[in-house]
Amino acid sequence: MRQVRKSDAVELLDRDMARKNLEGFWRLGFESYLPHPKTTVQPYLWKWADIYESLRRAGDVISLEESARRVVRLVNPGLKEIRSTSHTLQLSFQYVKPGEIAPAHRHTAAAFRFVIKGKGAYTTVDGQQCIMEEGDLILTPQLTWHDHANASDEPILWLDGLDFPLVQMLHQLTFEPYVEKNQPIQRNSEQVASLYGHARPVTAPALRFCHYKWRDAGPALASTSQADPFDGYLLDFRDPLSGGPTLPTIQCALQLLGAGQETKEHRHTSTVIYHVFRGTGASFVGDERFDWEQGDSFIVPLWYLHRHLNRSSSADAILFSMSDTPVVKALGLYREES
Repeated sequence: MRQVRKSDAVELLDRDMARKNLEGFWRLGFESYLPHPKTTVQPYLWKWADIYESLRRAGDVISLEESARRVVRLVNPGLKEIRSTSHTLQLSFQYVKPGEIAPAHRHTAAAFRFVIKGKGAYTTVDGQQCIMEEGDLILTPQLTWHDHANASDEPILWLDGLDFPLVQMLHQLTFEPYVEKNQPIQRNSEQVASLYGHARPVTAPALRFCHYKWRDAGPALASTSQADPFDGYLLDFRDPLSGGPTLPTIQCALQLLGAGQETKEHRHTSTVIYHVFRGTGASFVGDERFDWEQGDSFIVPLWYLHRHLNRSSSADAILFSMSDTPVVKALGLYREES
């Protein structure tokens, strides 16, 4: 039987183990564990006036010859070290001026574009040209080649949503530039018939990405007859082949709040980032109230109680959202509480 040294102590054991890159579980203590998940991500509201001013100024001083993308990222005050919107998702705003081309590349991070201002520019994804209009959602899944060009006579702005923080945390982030500035166009969205209708995307089964058009999604959202008590009239963007989430790591959705409508309070273990596409309202997140209007964006961190209110007595409000729900559900960690 091993003899315990009389001079041994917890402090000595901890010190000796640390030199060998070992650590005892007893150093953690059960008091550090909680019956519910905890996050350093903070509720926050980014105002459109601030975002747009930064984009406009960037348009004057940032050239796409110097930087591949002219993008303003939303940084959560609780995540200043990793400079991200949440621990799993990044929401940014991209600004492309008339005549500009944002060069082609691909990466292991999955991404989407949601157009908020302008039309006539296009994104090309794996050879397919997607002509952009306000309210369109265009996916660029992992390792799809994509570039952007603005052939119109006005600037165009869109949301860039990515799972960049998650992919980086998993040490899976890679990036590859295309051999040319832009890829050849083989077909465009108008040449590919919509197989699915409503909010289903314009795509074909052989393609790895989707272009959901607002002219389909808008009427589908307006015709939604069943209101969810927590989210109002909700329309998820679904994968047309599997019926699953928009992307394996990101769920995108449109949410309509009728005039004066107020939702019930609930919380869940997924994080949701919202952008106000139309209207005015307020969201109550934890102990904070965020009054929002068109163009604003805000975040509801995981396990924060929240509810939404349309402050207008005459007009609908529409929110676009992205969440990490697919990842949380895939890991069996999703739960919800009202």
